Amino acid sequence: MIPTSGSVEGYQPGTESLSGFARLWDYRGFLGRLVVRNLQVKFQRSFFGFFWTLLNPMLTVAILTAVFSRVVRIPIDGYWAFLLSGYFVWNFVIQTLNTGTYIVPEHARLLRSAAFPSELLVLGAALSKMVEFCGAMLLSILAIVIFFHQGIPSSLVLVPFLAVLQFILVAGLMFPIATLAAFYYDVQHVLPIALTTLFYVSPVFYPAWMVPEGFRDIYMLTPIAPLLTLYQQDLYEGTFPTWAELGRFSLLSIAVFALGYWIFRRFSGVYAEVI
Repeated sequence: MIPTSGSVEGYQPGTESLSGFARLWDYRGFLGRLVVRNLQVKFQRSFFGFFWTLLNPMLTVAILTAVFSRVVRIPIDGYWAFLLSGYFVWNFVIQTLNTGTYIVPEHARLLRSAAFPSELLVLGAALSKMVEFCGAMLLSILAIVIFFHQGIPSSLVLVPFLAVLQFILVAGLMFPIATLAAFYYDVQHVLPIALTTLFYVSPVFYPAWMVPEGFRDIYMLTPIAPLLTLYQQDLYEGTFPTWAELGRFSLLSIAVFALGYWIFRRFSGVYAEVI
């Protein structure tokens, strides 16, 4: 059970607005406990713990590398490094968005027994996945630096900034998913289909430049495509994205988060009643 005393005391559901988002800072202790609890629940009674978080995506990377470098033969030098530069980002996206389909119903008792900003459930789940991502990404960066670049590209200083934008974007997408899932359990069945489709129309296992030029502008309108491309530029190519690319993606991430947060808050007063 998560402690509900202290920072959550006196909170009135529905009193927050987007302009008052900074007030969530008052509940940072509660948010931290949510993150710790999520990680503890995932790894409890597990001898290898965090290793299991790496095993499945690493096996997938190995299979995709074998298929697309030996069978399909995508013309990319060091294909494993290219795949590694974006796959864990994609894995974070799907894991986090899938969590959005059950995060509100899973905490139904907590929502009914304690008064706190319900968006903390979404942020806590996303931050938990971010902790896992950072560990996996650190190992990926070490492998790329040692075995591919054989040196440390200066572009790596941008990775923390990209990770922040990544969190903002995916949390923003998670908010409306969690909202819909609180009312319609069909979301749990529809989302995997949508994410599978998104996998093939995103530059996860192939670079964006392979998309026909006439469709590339439309292709890059999906929020995940520019995110993956930025990581691939930074980690695989070892080059800095342009300021224009960073600026556009920053604005996109903030806009998605603001809209998603507004949608979630719009219905926050009834979550405890409908689940």
